[in-house]
Amino acid sequence: MAWRRRHVLQLGVIACAMLLALAVGGVGSLAQAQRSLEELPQPVRLKLPPGLARYTYDKSAGDYFEEIEPLLPGGAYAQWAFYPVPVYIQGDHPQWKAFVEQAVKEWSAYIPMRVVAKEEEALYGMSIYRVPGIGDGIAGAARPEFFFAADGSLQQRVRIVIAEGQGLAEVTAVARHEIGHGLGLWGHSPNPRDLMYGGHHAEATGNRRLLRVPTITKRDLNTLKRVYEQPTLMGQVFPESYRRLFGQVREEIPAPG
Repeated sequence: MAWRRRHVLQLGVIACAMLLALAVGGVGSLAQAQRSLEELPQPVRLKLPPGLARYTYDKSAGDYFEEIEPLLPGGAYAQWAFYPVPVYIQGDHPQWKAFVEQAVKEWSAYIPMRVVAKEEEALYGMSIYRVPGIGDGIAGAARPEFFFAADGSLQQRVRIVIAEGQGLAEVTAVARHEIGHGLGLWGHSPNPRDLMYGGHHAEATGNRRLLRVPTITKRDLNTLKRVYEQPTLMGQVFPESYRRLFGQVREEIPAPG
């Protein structure tokens, strides 16, 4: 995989940033960090994606919102600030790609996505790859990367890997689950019937493997809707002093249009 350089923002707990500034630059850097943190933009509530706006929360099903991890400063949740979200899918195995595209299509009913042909077209989106193996029996994984665009706005890219050696139906199930993470469900449901349950997609039963191919449930959608109803920092412009504090790669990328 060829990674393009970008403004990278290492977002973590604010207290860690303060301690790091003190350890590296002393009291002066700590004071700068405090001033920068005071200048942070306020989280705002974005317009709901079209499909989620049409979806009605099912009170009888409930949700697992408390299991979702806020990844941004101040306890804000990661969301997509524009649509459709571009998705690049590794294309050297057409049949495998088609089964991943099925998962993209299913989620697109709620948050619009579009499959793009080139990896660089998904710099502000998701990239999905086939890998030889992840280890520990893990079928797939998703990792968010937060960065500043040239206009200073906070953006994200999500990279998803799916382990080889799985049946095509399982590929769709794993892709469906990992895309759920990438859309904002950064946590797991405790209910094994939900798509975002943290268990394995295939379990050994003697000499056979029992494939679990979960679909998107009402609890998954209820939780996703609650995530997108929260104020977020995604798409907000951060002050230059804050961006300097965390360090930046000099090459700039235009903001998404």
